Formats: sequence, structure tokens, C-alpha cells
Amino acid sequence: MNCKVLGDTTQAVMAVSKRSYSLIMALCLCLFTITFHAQTTFTESAAAYNLNIGGGKDGGHAWADYDLDGDFDMVVNTNGAGYLMRNDGGSFTDVTATLAPDFSGGGLERTALFVDFNNDGYPDIFRNDNNDIRIFLQDPATNRFGNGTGGTTPNQQFTSLTDGLNSEGAGALDYDGDGDLDLFIDNHNYGVDILQNDGTGFFTHVTRKADSPNPPYNVADPTTWPLGLVQDATDGDYGSATDYNDDGWVDIVVRKQGQVDLFTNVGGTFQDGVDIDEAANSNKGAVAFGDLDNDGDFDMFWTENGDNQIHRNNGDGTWTAMGAATGIPIDFSGQIEGLAFGDVDNDGDLDIFLTGNNTSRLYLNNGSLSFSDSGLSFNGSGEGCTFVDIDNDGDLDLYQNRSGSNSLYINNLGAAARANHLFINIKEDRDSFGLTGSEERFGVGATAKILDCDGNVISGTREVNGGFGHGTQESGVIHFGLPGGPSTPIVLEIGYPRTTTGRVIVRSQITPSDFNNGSINLVDLLPDTSNLPPIAQDDNISTNVGVDVVIDALIDNGNGADSDPEGSPIEVISITQPSDGTATLNPDGTITYSPGSFVGSTSFTYTIGDNTICSFASGQDTATIFITVLEDNDLDGIVDNVDLDDDNDGIFDSVECPNAGTVLWVTNGTPGSEEQNTIDKLTGLGYTVTVVDDNVGGNADNYAVTFVYEDAISGTVLANVANLTTTERGVITSETFLHDDILGANQGATNNTNLVNITDNSHPITSGLSLGNNDIGDGSFRANSLASGTVLGLHPNGEVSIAVWEPGDAMDVGTAPGRRAIVPHANSNGGFNAAGEDLLVNAIIWTSEMDTDQDGIADCIDTDSDGDGCGDADEAYADANTDTDDNGMYGSGSPAINPDGTVQAASYAAPADQNSNLISDHLEVLAAPTIVTQPIDSQTCTGCNTSFNVVASGTDTYQWQRFNGVVWEDLSDAGIYGGTNTTTLTITAPTSSNNGDQFRVLVSNSAFVCAIVTSNQVTLTIAVGTVITNRRITYRINQN
Repeated sequence: MNCKVLGDTTQAVMAVSKRSYSLIMALCLCLFTITFHAQTTFTESAAAYNLNIGGGKDGGHAWADYDLDGDFDMVVNTNGAGYLMRNDGGSFTDVTATLAPDFSGGGLERTALFVDFNNDGYPDIFRNDNNDIRIFLQDPATNRFGNGTGGTTPNQQFTSLTDGLNSEGAGALDYDGDGDLDLFIDNHNYGVDILQNDGTGFFTHVTRKADSPNPPYNVADPTTWPLGLVQDATDGDYGSATDYNDDGWVDIVVRKQGQVDLFTNVGGTFQDGVDIDEAANSNKGAVAFGDLDNDGDFDMFWTENGDNQIHRNNGDGTWTAMGAATGIPIDFSGQIEGLAFGDVDNDGDLDIFLTGNNTSRLYLNNGSLSFSDSGLSFNGSGEGCTFVDIDNDGDLDLYQNRSGSNSLYINNLGAAARANHLFINIKEDRDSFGLTGSEERFGVGATAKILDCDGNVISGTREVNGGFGHGTQESGVIHFGLPGGPSTPIVLEIGYPRTTTGRVIVRSQITPSDFNNGSINLVDLLPDTSNLPPIAQDDNISTNVGVDVVIDALIDNGNGADSDPEGSPIEVISITQPSDGTATLNPDGTITYSPGSFVGSTSFTYTIGDNTICSFASGQDTATIFITVLEDNDLDGIVDNVDLDDDNDGIFDSVECPNAGTVLWVTNGTPGSEEQNTIDKLTGLGYTVTVVDDNVGGNADNYAVTFVYEDAISGTVLANVANLTTTERGVITSETFLHDDILGANQGATNNTNLVNITDNSHPITSGLSLGNNDIGDGSFRANSLASGTVLGLHPNGEVSIAVWEPGDAMDVGTAPGRRAIVPHANSNGGFNAAGEDLLVNAIIWTSEMDTDQDGIADCIDTDSDGDGCGDADEAYADANTDTDDNGMYGSGSPAINPDGTVQAASYAAPADQNSNLISDHLEVLAAPTIVTQPIDSQTCTGCNTSFNVVASGTDTYQWQRFNGVVWEDLSDAGIYGGTNTTTLTITAPTSSNNGDQFRVLVSNSAFVCAIVTSNQVTLTIAVGTVITNRRITYRINQN
């Protein structure tokens, strides 16, 4: 048989454990176009194929290629012996006696399953009766069925179950996603049971009433049902295992009387039991899923005489009984037992075959849930039945169990219509699960669709069934009719059963006529030969505030370039939007990010695809672009994370914000995945993160901020991390028992929740988050009875989950010397999303900043760090003229800078401490002096002494001055002047030439250079004295 490998035309997308699967497609190709609803006939040919097996029948049969020779063999149940029939290409040989001699006894007439239980690549067999369940493993070396190593006795046999055994229907499914096929048993009046596979084909009953998750078991309370499956019913018959909602978890439906019937698999347990219909014990009947209206989801057909009908899937977990309006009677002259779906005319929709007591009818699908009787004649009575292309000609034939000789009806569809079909053989590779064996098995539980290039359904959903109808199992090869003919490009979408590693969905774009060799082609498409999806790598991009950046996401932006395993061209096909700024996908595939005024970290995702005819089917992968918008605070062209002087004040940032950007990360052991994600983000922002075990500890004074992770042990942390409670640096914690010592909360507790109710989004930690409940992925932390701090967010129960303290804020247990914060964090699921990570990142940024005047501006970008009105440049250099134009920068205007962002003219000497109190003047809040008592004028005589006095506060410097008629000049202690730098200016023996001299005093503080207070001016007056001479003076005296 010739095979053609499709190369890169098969796409794997949304892949988890991609290399664990393969898709084998069988394609029959045409020379003619289709005639819709082509009429066909069938010819009974069981004897010609040696399949006219006699005996009484109650159940069904199953198909599989047990000897891996490329054709389907079968197991047939009768009320007596069972039969193993080998397909020899045109006829079947009974090999029961040599390969399955145990089949000769037991009367296992009910369900037959032909699937690989031990993952060795060779199908095994399940058969049952009401009180007997047997599981036969195939020996690959001999093809014998028994214990799997050559023996022919069953590998396992159940003749009883803990709560009772009365088995009828059964099905194979991987209910728990562990990579092996388990079994469900329709246990009649004992409910529904699961036999769990350990991976080797050994099964354990796991749905005893004693296994109730909420004991004791109570039939009226579904919360007590083991695995969500009821353990009681009035009656129960056959069922089906189908992923009806196509979520990757295979579901179960069973025909029950007086009990729910449909059980939805939700991650390994079953929920939402639905009562579909009733099932009388006298009518064993059948039930099966099929996409009967071609809308992409599974509908259901339920047989029950007087109530045979389609139940349409409404897509929301509800079902609508369609009744006789579909054209299929709800009542027949005899009870309906068997049921099969198949597209017998290759027109793209499923036709329905019903059989039972004296009734066998084929109904052709006209679309829109309208059916018409084909008018074809079949033997009147039947039990289990299946459609299968037994003669490999491209159309579906019909095999029917019935009492007496079984029937095989060969489809005589015309050549033109017969060519319009597609077979898909879906296989799975079990290697990645580490289970016994490493071969492939067909993908029981997988679903398949045929779509057009826009993703619209052409032919609806089909399945690789693990149990169907009335004790039957179809072949593992899925059949589709092609309404558009084989030359129209189509997209195959294969959904594999979900496992613990996720779900794989494979999309393959093909043109069926490419495989026309005149017969059916089987094409092996293993992951190493099919077109794997491209690989997108996360990108780390930085830009400055207000500066757009054009991103080529395909190149190496920190984590490697995007690539395609086969070297196919790749392109960006879509992007999401960041929470801050905007992103635009350009026509050339680049992305422009515009930050606007935003500063900080944000992210968005982009999706790449490789090029195919149908872009819908292209392989795709998604990665995240992490954006850091850097600020250039001083607008000198050097971004702040590189600039050594972010405000150009002549003081190093390392002096103004010591240890900024250093984080002590305290955890228990080594960081988990979500811790590492946050650490990586901080590292990308330029932070240095030192991780320590709580048993090792560190010195909190050596870091800008200390973060205590929630799984650290409080007593150990306090014992080993020095200065944790007293450090003037910041402290953040999500550890629930450090509140009393560090955060002042009265009591702490842990309660995982995805939601944080943001009550204040004006704070830097919560900025950008919407008010109300925010899903942060997974968070742990809450504090009870919090009496201090600013609350930013609440746990859904109303307790505090985000709170902050500024330096000096009063706390429940004292005063915090530095910034403190509570933030939620979690270690259970690694579930922090970007919003949750940003909460912690923002908290670390805020807590680590040194902000002396608490104005929200870190000292390293604050030109007046102490907020006293005197610029840092002037105070640090003890010169009011350092910043000559008072623009906050060293020098005048925008100073010339070095490549590292420092000012060329600045010396960067240690900042001045003029009052020698060990606090740099630019960090000490001072004020201009105040003159309390102004000096007053003074009058004296020539040669006499006098003085001027001033009383001032907040000063340590005085400078007396004299006006020389043009300018004021400083006085010094010389000549007639003394105390020129004190509160009192003394003048000794002035002369008349000093008469009218004017004086004033300049009062200043050496640590506050920005203000000199000038006193009122005062005047010195020299009085002229009486002159005594020796001239004669004559006085005349009046005699009166």
C-alpha cells in the first residue's frame, strides 16, 4: 500500500505535550463530483464474508485491527459463545479456538469492546454478562487474548462488585486524564460504576458507596455519589462514552429508569446529572451521540418504544426532545434495540439506522434535523449494529447482530458519490505518560470536525467511540462524507482527549484529491513529520515615557527568536492590548507600542502563525511582550535606570536613594515557579534580588526592601533576618503570622482566593487596577482586626488583603520606621497572573523608594528632597548659587552631562552637613532664620563707645555690614569694629567722620544656604560736646 506524507500541511495548535500524538488520516479520493442525497441500495452479504454468525443475540460486537495488518477484525457476542473473527482481506476467519478459547463459554452476550488497555499498541478485549465481566489482554507475540503474556484465561474477571453486579452496557474512556483507558459499567439497578485502569490493564472498582466523597452515600444527594455517579436506579441498560461537549473530558450517558442518565465529566469527576428519558427493563434499547444537525456539537438519539427520538443539544447543557417532527416515528411495531449513525450517501450528514423486534429502518438525513425513510428493506429483527467500510470502497456498509445469522449489508453507492469521502484514523502515542508499552493506539474519545477555510463547519463532529448504541463499538476510523467533493480544500480539526498535561487540538489543512491513488490511502502523520506549530518566545522591550517603540517580535528580544520547526515562514497574526498604553499591529508585521504618559511595566500578547492556504488552520503559538517604560526624569536623554544622577542636581542617585533596587526575598527553601516569575520581572526592571532561605536570613538594613514570602516560617524569619522589625528600609510580607511583629495586624490568616476587592486605586501599588473585585489569578493573605494603615484592598470576606504604612505611621504594635505593606501572594497553584504579579512588583517599587519629604517623589528624582524650599544642589554644595537659576539642577539651564548622566561641572563630593549633626543638609528640614528684635539707631559722642544688637532665631551666622555710600560692605573685626559676626556689633571711639554711618546685619543658617535675612538698617549719630575756653565773660545782673 502506497503512502504519501503530507509534510507541513498538517498543523498542530494549542498543543500541550505536542509530541505525544499522531494523526493518521485515511483519504479516499474522487474523480467525480457529489450528487446530494444520492440514493443507494444494500446487498446482504454476510455469508460471503463468513460473518453470518448464528445463535441467539442480545448485545453487540466491536471492531479493531488486532493483528495490525491494516484491516479491521471483529469480536462478536452471542448468548452462547463469543467469536474472534480475523479479516483476511475479503473474508473473515474464525480464530476463536486458537487465539481466544475462553470465548467458548460464559454466555457473555452483552457489550463487546476492542481497545488497547495496557498501551502496548495491540487492542485488547472486554466482554460482559449480567454477573460476569472479563478483560482479555492481547499477547503481541502470539496474538492470544488472555493474560497478555500468552495465556488464554482472562487477565481479570469480576463476578461481583461491592454493592452488587448486574452489568449490561459498558464503554472505554480515559475519565481521569492519566493516559490509559478506564471502563464505565452500566450496572442496571446498581447505578453506574467505574473500573479504573492503573496503566497496565489492571482495573480497580473505585465507585463503591463507601467511596463517597461526602459520606454516607445517599441516592437523593448527588454530593455523596462516588465520582459523581449514582449507585442506584430502578433499571438500566446500555450506554455510550462520548465527549458530548467537546471539552476533552469524555462523558457518559446510560439508559436509566427512575434516575439521571447523562453525566458530564469535569476534570475526572462527573457532575450535572441530567434525566434525559426513561428506559423500561423490557426494552433494552440503545443510546448514542451524533452531530445530527451538523452544527458542530453532539446530539443524542434515545431508543424507547413509544419515545424513540432525537434530543437536540442546545449547547448550554440543556437538551430538546424533537419528537416525531424529525420524520422518524417515536413508536414502532416492535421495540427498537440497535442504533447506528453513518453517512451512507456521502453527502456530509449522518443518517440513522434503527433495528429491533421485527423492525429495521434506515433514515436518510435531509439536513436541519429532517429525516426520510430510505424505503430499503433489511431483515426485520436486530440487536447491536454498526457502520463500517468493510470492503474498502469508500462507502459505509452495515453489520447487524441478530438472533439467527448475523447480517452484513454491502453499500452499493454509485461511484461518483462513493468517491466523496474521507477517513481519518486518529492515533495516540502513550510514550509521554511513562506507561507500560510505548506503541500507538487509536484515540478513543477523540473528536473530529471538517471545516472550511473560515472555520465554518462543513461536516459536523464525529468521534472515536469507546462504546456505543446497543453493546457495540465502532471502528477507530472516522468517516466523513464530503458535500463539496474531494477537490475542495478543507480543514480537519482533531480534538484529543484531555490528559493531566492538557489537551491537544490538531488542525490539518488538506485537499483530499491530493491523495487520489484509486483506493484508500493511509497516511502516517507523526509529529516529527507533520507541521508542528511555530514557537513564539516572550520578549522584553523597554522604552522611555512618551517615546513610541517599534517591535519586531519575531527576532531575539531577550529569550530567543521565534521559530518554526520546519523553517516555514511565520508572521504575527494578532495582538492583544496592554493595560497601559496602546499597541498597533503594523502591515509589515511589526508592532508599535505607544506608552503615552505611562511609566512602569505592562504587557500584552501576540500570536504567530505559519503560512498555509487556510490561515485558520495555520499552526499558532502565543507569547507575551513585557514592556518596561522608563522615565527620563531630567530629560537629558539618559534613562533613569542608566542615569547615575536622575535629577541632575550634582548628587549621585546611590547617595540620594541608597540601596534602591535591592530586594531581600525571604522564602522557605527555593523559589517556586510563580515566585521566580515575579523575581524575573523585577530583574528585568533593573532590581537586584537576593533570595535567602528563612533558615539563612540576612540583614534587612542592607536592602531597600525585604519581602517575606507566605510559605516562610515566621519564627524562623524573625530569628534569622536581622533588623526586620526595626529597619528604616521597607518591608513587605504575605506571611500570615508576621503581622504583630512587622505589620501591626492583630491577627492573620490564609484563605486562597482569585479575587481582591480594590477599594483605592489612587495609590502607586494599585494604580491601573479597576475598583471592585479583580481576578489576580490566585492570592493568599488576609488580616483580621487591622487598626492602622491605609487599606487599598479587601478579601471578598471583607478582611484586609492590601494595606500600607508610610514611615512614622502609628501601628498597632508601635511605629514603623520605614514603609511597610501587605500584599496577597500565593504558592499553591503557581497561579498569579500579570495583575497579581504587578501588585507585588508595584509594592516593591513603592516600598523601596527613599522619599524624605513623603511627597510621593523619590529623593533621587526630587530636586528638594526634604521639602524645605531649598534645592538639593544648593544645600549639598552649601552654596546658594550652585543652582544659579533655581531650576533644581546644578548650574544654569540644562547642564552639560557625561554619558553616564552625571553633570560635567559637578564634583559629586559628599553632600554638606554644615551643622555637623550627621544628617546631610539636603535631607534635613530647615527654614530661614527669623529676626526677633531688630537693631535700633545709636547716638554717641566722639571718642565714646557704642553698639548695635539683634535678636534672631534659627540662625548660626551673623554678618554686620556698613553702607559705604555705594554698596553694603561686610565688616570684620578690625579698627573700631568688633563682634561683626555676632549678635552685637561694637564700635569703639568713633569720630565725627562716622556721624551718619548706616549699618545692618545679615542673619543666616549655614545648613540652610537658600535664605539670608537682612535686618533693618540703623544709623550711628555722633553728638558734638560743650567747649570750655579762657576768654573773659562779663555778666550783667539785674538788681531786681
